[in-house]
Amino acid sequence: MQLAVVGGNVWFSGALDALLCRDSSLEPVKIAADPEALPHACDGEARIAILASDLGRATLVQTIAEWKERYPGLRVVVRLRSLRPELVRDTMQAGAWGCFAEDDPPEVVLNLLKSVRGGRMSFPFVDFAQLRDDPFEQLTRREMEVLSALSKGWTNSQISARLGVSENTVKYHLKLIYEKLGVRNRSMAVAEYLNYAHT
Repeated sequence: MQLAVVGGNVWFSGALDALLCRDSSLEPVKIAADPEALPHACDGEARIAILASDLGRATLVQTIAEWKERYPGLRVVVRLRSLRPELVRDTMQAGAWGCFAEDDPPEVVLNLLKSVRGGRMSFPFVDFAQLRDDPFEQLTRREMEVLSALSKGWTNSQISARLGVSENTVKYHLKLIYEKLGVRNRSMAVAEYLNYAHT
């Protein structure tokens, strides 16, 4: 079964090569760091793709979802910087078959790939109860939309027009966002959001 590797540095590639020497049933296909290079691997009948690029949270979820739609038979495995509950949950909900942390030992990665090859999803145990302590988990979908627009430098009137709500409603959403995130102004809220979205 062919394995496409998207992203990662030369150290990761070398470690993966050594790892796969232990299991000849997985044949690696090295491709570029850019997730857009995946079609080249799919042309070669790749069935598993390791997404090892250092993508922000939003881009990671979007990439997994796009791959799932474009290549229905592809099993996506994600290398995460850390196994934070929200990241594991997001990769799972986006349609990945498994994930591992960049500092996981080789045996963990190899066992995960074997499980995915055998048709079983493989995710590490995480305490999802911790999500209750994440202030971003308390934001509604609309509040996240407002915050995302805010991070792009939009004014209240621009947000109002884009979302189809009044400026007073935008101000009300911002007041709730500030309270939930424990910040005092727009710049602090944007800083918190950018850190959240890119980790």
